[in-house]
Amino acid sequence: MADIKDLDLYGLLELTIDCSEQEIRSAYRKKALKCHPDKNPDDKKAAETFHLLSKALEVLLDKSAREAYDSVIRRKEEVKIRNSKLDSTRKKFKEDLERREKEAEDERQRLYKSNKLEEEILQQRMDRLRKEGKENGKNK
Repeated sequence: MADIKDLDLYGLLELTIDCSEQEIRSAYRKKALKCHPDKNPDDKKAAETFHLLSKALEVLLDKSAREAYDSVIRRKEEVKIRNSKLDSTRKKFKEDLERREKEAEDERQRLYKSNKLEEEILQQRMDRLRKEGKENGKNK
């Protein structure tokens, strides 16, 4: 069975963190009637769900246990928010890196084309000089 701090007790009872004890009791009764093992003999998970509901009731009605659980839930939410902000920062860094890589690749392509053009011009000059050299050698 999962650790109680890893479960969403409020979600299990379909409540929010700011609910009252009366709302907790009422939600527990409604859910317990629906998933009680005696009412659902064919459902193998009914007993487990009923047990989880009982644990949720126990934790949420105990003032100190509820405060500790709420503290854990709030910390998890803060971490999630911090990670989402960090994710947006990481996304920004990634986009910046990709932009710089594209610029570098474009510059490499430009240099490659420029070098290719220079090589072609050099080759044409060498061919012309060879041709002129052969013609001058014949004329002598």
